[in-house]
Amino acid sequence: MTIESVEHHGVPLRVARADGDARGGVVVLHQAPGYTPQIAEWLERLASRGYTAVAPMLHHRRGEDLVDPFGFPSVEEFALAMPGDDSTGADISSAMDFLRGLGIDSTRIGVLGFSFGGRAALVAALEGSVAAAASYYANGIIEPAYGEHPGLQALGGRLAALTTPWLGLFGADDFLLAEGELDAIEHALASAGAKAQVVRYSGAGHAFDLEEFMPGLPSPLVPEAAEDARTRTLAFFEQHLG
Repeated sequence: MTIESVEHHGVPLRVARADGDARGGVVVLHQAPGYTPQIAEWLERLASRGYTAVAPMLHHRRGEDLVDPFGFPSVEEFALAMPGDDSTGADISSAMDFLRGLGIDSTRIGVLGFSFGGRAALVAALEGSVAAAASYYANGIIEPAYGEHPGLQALGGRLAALTTPWLGLFGADDFLLAEGELDAIEHALASAGAKAQVVRYSGAGHAFDLEEFMPGLPSPLVPEAAEDARTRTLAFFEQHLG
C-alpha cells in the first residue's frame, strides 16, 4: 500500500487512502520523536480496514519529521522542544480539513495517538473536535510529564467534562506514569458524560506494542497486550466511526 506525502495548509501529511469510498477517517499522532515505522504501519492498517488515515508531521515548525531525543542537552530540554497543545491542535484541524475535502464528514473522523500523541488525542477529545479518540500509553494526563512546558499542562481537572468517546490503553507498569495515575484517571472519568474506558495490561510498560523503544534498552514488546490493543482499537473505531 502506498503512503503519500502531501501538504495541506502548510502542514506536511502522510496519507494512506482506503480503496473506494472511505468508511471514515483517522488522524494518527506520533510519539514525541516524530514519524516512525509504527505510524506508517497504523496508516496502512487503518486503510486496509476502509479508513483514510492521515498523520500530520507535528515537528514541521522545526523543519523536521523526526527529532533525536539524544540530541538535546537534557530530558528537560527535549520536553520543552515539543509542540504545545495549540500547535498540535492546529495540525489536527488541518488533517481533519484534508479528510473533509475528500468527502469524509466530521462525524466520521477520529484520532489515534501514541505517548505524546496519545495525550494530544485526548486533548482533541476534550475539545470535542473529533468523533472518537484512542490513546496508547498517553502520559501527562494527571501528573505533568513535560517539565515546565507552558503548552503541555496536566489534564486531570478537565476529564470530568469529557463528552467524546475515548479509549485509553496503558501498560500497568509504565515508568512514565506516576504512582496511582491510572486510578486517578478512572476516578476523574467516572462523572464524565462520555463512553470512556481505561484498559490496563498487566506486565506491560510504556510502548508495549514496539520491538524497540529506546536504543540499548530491552524490548518493551508484550505481544498479547499489543494484539489485544490493536483489536480493541479497530473495534472502537468501527463502533464510533462506522
